[in-house]
Amino acid sequence: MKSGDGMRAGSAAAMAIGAGAIVALAGLALMFPETAWAQKVPPVPEHMPSIDFPLMGNRAIIWIAAQMHILFASFILGVPFFVLVSEALYLWSADYRYERLAKEVIKVTAFCYSLTALLGGSFALLLFGLYPKITYYLFYKFDLIWLVIYPASFIAETILMYMYYYSWGPLSGTKTKKLAHIGIGFLLNCVGVFTLFILNAPSSYMNTPPRGIDNPTLWDNIHNFTWMPLNFHRLIGNITFGGYMVCIISAYMYFMSRNVEDKKYYDWQGYIGNLIGLGAMIPLPIMGYIYAYEFYMYDASLGMYMMSDRLSMYFEAQAVLVGFLFVASNLYMWLSMKRITGAERFEGWMKVNYVLIFFGAMIWFLPRHYFATMVPEPGMRVIGTELPSHLGYLALMKAKNLAAVIICLCTFANFFLYNRSVKTGQVAWGKVDPLAQYILIFLGFSDIWLMNLMGAVRELVRKSNHVYLQVKDTTLESYTPTLQYSGAMTTLITLGFFTVFSFIIWFSLRVNVEAKKHD
Repeated sequence: MKSGDGMRAGSAAAMAIGAGAIVALAGLALMFPETAWAQKVPPVPEHMPSIDFPLMGNRAIIWIAAQMHILFASFILGVPFFVLVSEALYLWSADYRYERLAKEVIKVTAFCYSLTALLGGSFALLLFGLYPKITYYLFYKFDLIWLVIYPASFIAETILMYMYYYSWGPLSGTKTKKLAHIGIGFLLNCVGVFTLFILNAPSSYMNTPPRGIDNPTLWDNIHNFTWMPLNFHRLIGNITFGGYMVCIISAYMYFMSRNVEDKKYYDWQGYIGNLIGLGAMIPLPIMGYIYAYEFYMYDASLGMYMMSDRLSMYFEAQAVLVGFLFVASNLYMWLSMKRITGAERFEGWMKVNYVLIFFGAMIWFLPRHYFATMVPEPGMRVIGTELPSHLGYLALMKAKNLAAVIICLCTFANFFLYNRSVKTGQVAWGKVDPLAQYILIFLGFSDIWLMNLMGAVRELVRKSNHVYLQVKDTTLESYTPTLQYSGAMTTLITLGFFTVFSFIIWFSLRVNVEAKKHD
């Protein structure tokens, strides 16, 4: 099977899983009609006490706990896709590198799975203690999810995860056994996507609750305006995240390897990680546009608040990060081609693409002005913070959209040429420029930072509301923080996750392997 066919099959499978998730939710709604179709929420108790978290405050600790949980959850969702495809490719091609890749990465995933559960439990306890009113409200709005659907899906996912991990040896050796093991992995991914979809429901509901409905049902609350766009945006984003986390694994192991064969293998693994990460990232801006469009359709003031008002500089930071990811992925491909005999014939075309990507990224980065509101507020220094009037068109959405299309198309062209050179040329695996490995680490780190930042934007877009226009946030921390503060929080969380994840890689793939050798 060619890689392109595998990606198309994976996309079709993702769409099928998404449709299956909707059918399953609808079926559960029919099984519990009183809950689904005649939902009534008791009023929030007026005197429900809360706790003030010491030193950093409630919002900061919730911010950290939520983001750390989501990052590990994104990893354990995105990587099993990667592992399943690798195992299937091993069965198809008999190339043992795919089997080794799948087995090593699932070791890291198993470790992260337990940590995800612990972080999720800690996050839930903090919510109950620090924000009891909104927790109470959401519990009753999504009672069937919290009491039945999510516990059942979590138990099923846990069972399948450890069945998949521990049955790797027993279900190897014959094609029939291998197909059975792949079947377990497929079920694991289906349940994982289903879990993602149902947990996206409360998150999207808080931003775009149903409007114009007197007594919304559970299904109305789940199937809110931004639920499906968020589902597919996060699904593709998690696959991208999984690919770039594999890039970090491969780069670390490349540097820690002492023999030539291992360096060859981890060089190849980095190529595969970038292949998946970049391949999934190419359509990601489109999913982002669709998601943002739904905010505008729901309430234009939300879209304006994101793109032109208090969160506009957040999106400037996001544009820079996304641009860096595209540029760095293309730079990795350029350095990697230096070790491929016969790739010289593609260099001219790729140089043209690199120039176009660079200029496209510059336009994408360029804001109309460097202050957070559409109209300067009293006391703002405007001189030197705006584009000259004759260049103002570069900040318009038409120019931005054109730049995004150019970056994606040129990256896809380089992506195609690079993979063509790998398939037709002679690759000297293990001879890659060491700078390429640092680029892989940079890609992973930048993707972590980007996910943290956009998670903050998704929560801050509803302004000073827990649930937009329905449940007001009356705490002293209900204001939108500055980009400086959010950037500091995002960097702190990114460093924390990066450090813990690095330890897990070292312990799972280095210390554990060395210990087995001595045994």
